[in-house]
Amino acid sequence: MKNQTNFQAPDSNQSSDHKETKTAAIICYVISAITILTIIIGIIAHNPFWVIVGIIPAAFYEAWRTEGYYTKAASIAIAILVVLEIFALLGKIQFNLAQLFDSSYAYIAGQTIPLGDIRYVFPIIAVILSITLVRRTYGKYTKWLSFLLIASSIILLFLVNRGAVINTIQQFIYF
Repeated sequence: MKNQTNFQAPDSNQSSDHKETKTAAIICYVISAITILTIIIGIIAHNPFWVIVGIIPAAFYEAWRTEGYYTKAASIAIAILVVLEIFALLGKIQFNLAQLFDSSYAYIAGQTIPLGDIRYVFPIIAVILSITLVRRTYGKYTKWLSFLLIASSIILLFLVNRGAVINTIQQFIYF
């Protein structure tokens, strides 16, 4: 008798995993295209709102995809920061964190960051949290989204306050 195992039906779990992976890849490609396009428009127009438009889908999909306790907390924090950054850029919320905490620097997620106007502190925190996601996530799509968030947040910071980018880089070099 011949071995009949070659003609077995495929496992339904394997095919659904493949569909989920294919769907995640397509979503990440679309989000990447949106992010890159909005970064380019934002740089050309010197307008940080375009960059925020590109960050929103990446931040919210990242928050939905992450599973671990710390990665879920970091990704949700990024999504919240994105929403707060929109309000800060619109001038609906305004405050200086250095004055609020009576300090020039704060220790957040294992990094010392400069404090000041929330419009540039929020993107710095988003970069740090995104780097944390790159380090702690195992999935290739969550890492992919994390890299998009890092790039977008750096460009956002550049558009909001170029000096803050230089100061932040210097601060990371000296600490």
